[in-house]
Amino acid sequence: MPERTGREWAEGFQAMLRSRHFERLSEFLHPECVHEYPQSGERISGLANIRAVFENYPGGVGRSDADSLRVGGDDRRWAMAPNFTLVSITGGGGSYSSVVRAHYPDDTEWYVVTIFELVDGLQTRASLYFAPVFEAPEWRRPYLDGAAARAGA
Repeated sequence: MPERTGREWAEGFQAMLRSRHFERLSEFLHPECVHEYPQSGERISGLANIRAVFENYPGGVGRSDADSLRVGGDDRRWAMAPNFTLVSITGGGGSYSSVVRAHYPDDTEWYVVTIFELVDGLQTRASLYFAPVFEAPEWRRPYLDGAAARAGA
């Protein structure tokens, strides 16, 4: 497998998820890849189990009715429409972190932060953290930066 940048890997992985071509997971994940969800304590080992999670996700993972869009001139922002938006990806030397905004089938919006390792262009390990979008509490308004405070007014 040719070496890929973290962004190239993430773009391809998100496109594969959207199109539901799970038979292509081996192009992105090492056969012994491990996904950990620290918030729930789950550990999913191996390509077959990770694929089963994607295939059996309630409401489905990914949709095939849209292509990726580049957002602005910043190479670190890409939209993965309609239900995944790659907000950012950073890292190098095989260690990366990404932030994805996800629209779930129940109409909620969440952020998914993934810390992952790539070896020879394949993901070998990932820790995924999930957090719902929420309204900022009023009590913090006095401490916000100027633009953020005005946006909430």
